[in-house]
Amino acid sequence: MKISVSSLGGAGEIGMNMYIYETDRYAVIVDCGVKFTKSDEIGVDLIIPDFSYIETIKHKKIMLIITHAHEDHIGAVPYLIKEYPDIAVVCGRYSWDIINKKLNEHDISVSQIYIDDFKPFEWGDFEITAYPVSHSIHGTYAVLLKIAEEFKAVHISDYKIDYSPVTCTPFPLKEFIELGKDSVDLLMADSTNIIKSGFTKGEHQVIKGIDEVFKQAFGRIFFTTFASNTERLQTVFNTAEKYGRKVALEGSSLIKHIDTAKKHGKLSFNDDILISRKQIEKLDDNKICFIATGSQGEGASVITKVAENDYSDIKVRKGDTFVFSSRIIPGNEHRIIYIMNNVYEKGGSVITTDDLPIHVSGHAAKEDALLLLNILKPKYLVPIHGEVQHLAKHKQLAVKYGMLDKKVIFFLAGNKIIFENGRFIEKQDITAGKRYVDLNTEEFLTPDELKNRKKLAINGAVVVVNSAENVENINENNIIIQLIGFSIEKEYINILKQSIIEYSQKETGGIHQKENFNEFTEQTVKRFFKKRFNKRPHINIINIHNGAL
Repeated sequence: MKISVSSLGGAGEIGMNMYIYETDRYAVIVDCGVKFTKSDEIGVDLIIPDFSYIETIKHKKIMLIITHAHEDHIGAVPYLIKEYPDIAVVCGRYSWDIINKKLNEHDISVSQIYIDDFKPFEWGDFEITAYPVSHSIHGTYAVLLKIAEEFKAVHISDYKIDYSPVTCTPFPLKEFIELGKDSVDLLMADSTNIIKSGFTKGEHQVIKGIDEVFKQAFGRIFFTTFASNTERLQTVFNTAEKYGRKVALEGSSLIKHIDTAKKHGKLSFNDDILISRKQIEKLDDNKICFIATGSQGEGASVITKVAENDYSDIKVRKGDTFVFSSRIIPGNEHRIIYIMNNVYEKGGSVITTDDLPIHVSGHAAKEDALLLLNILKPKYLVPIHGEVQHLAKHKQLAVKYGMLDKKVIFFLAGNKIIFENGRFIEKQDITAGKRYVDLNTEEFLTPDELKNRKKLAINGAVVVVNSAENVENINENNIIIQLIGFSIEKEYINILKQSIIEYSQKETGGIHQKENFNEFTEQTVKRFFKKRFNKRPHINIINIHNGAL
């Protein structure tokens, strides 16, 4: 039997994780996430995978299994289910509570099946077992897929080997050792943190650092981390209570994750530690701790708005301490610097991981990855979940420590790898790409439309309005030139306007006058701005009179 594994995202990039395991009649999708936008992706809120490939396999019975509820693994689920409502969603109870809120927001219902730890279930040619693993969010799983009794694949997207987390599941070393005793054919494994030496530190390592933050701060504390990192939040609640501070929660995604964690017994605090926004002003500054969204400096986040003095009546005060307890995702550095500058300008201060040990990664470092390889002893390794450099270095690491080069398969989004009788036989290309989501309109932008937005933002636009009824009447009073997004001196506008008028005065009657005028005007404007200002604005010619020219 031929068995294939494809990626529609997440291999060769951070985010947008989506993988598909297939036989002739069945398919199992693992995760369906989003990628967050860069500053030059104007008007785009989310990036999701292109689902075109699903159309080619929709005759198969398809199931979606979720490894955990981080946005880069679940954010695109509503969009997938909208297009393919027959796909069943399989996940843990913790993840389901978070996913279900998303589906409700989109007014979507779906067939749903719960995962039980270590308990196998069948899906056609697949027998699937979920292994709970340690990460930075509760309910994270590695997935064992036994396919047609002849092929065993382990998919472990996000993990670290932490034996004593604060509240999350310890890594199940004993169960993985047992799993490795019975040959694993394929390991698909997280590469995000592969460039870091040693083992990834456990969550307990941040307790002292966060304690030091509270010990040093003499004003209000604004604490931000990933909203889903409720282990970190448990430490903050514990430390706030220790130092007699009340906690104010700001940000809807943060509140949703805290509610879910409390419901499942994964976050514990006395409700009287929480205060409302109205109660804040009744307390001294050294008795207040805000926990807020914005660890990546997102433009609409609470922390950004507070730093800009644009969040309700909460303004930065002298003595405030802003704490960023998270890794900065590459590309977001400028946003954090912007917030830091705003805070310092208004008399506050900022603490990051450069100042105190207040963050540990949720992803496997080199020694974690090597231990996993030694335990499972896979015939084939496919590095996933990381940029191209991470995948390449994961491969180098595996080869250095004993795997044959040909047994480590380099695999990117848009690739399909095919196995037959337990052996890798070929790699193919499939349709894969990105869809850009504008949440204001709930529409998808094409790459060309995004390209036009970038062009418009950089070069602006020029609108030429002609109000003359015919060629002979064109003069400086009925030609208006409007610049959008930039300005130039008035004398240049007059030069451009005069060029258009002179052309119209040379024109004589003829059925192609309108087309000729529009074409001449567009070309003239294009050449003018390119030659004089090296700009390529969008150009729009408007004739007010339908019968003009």
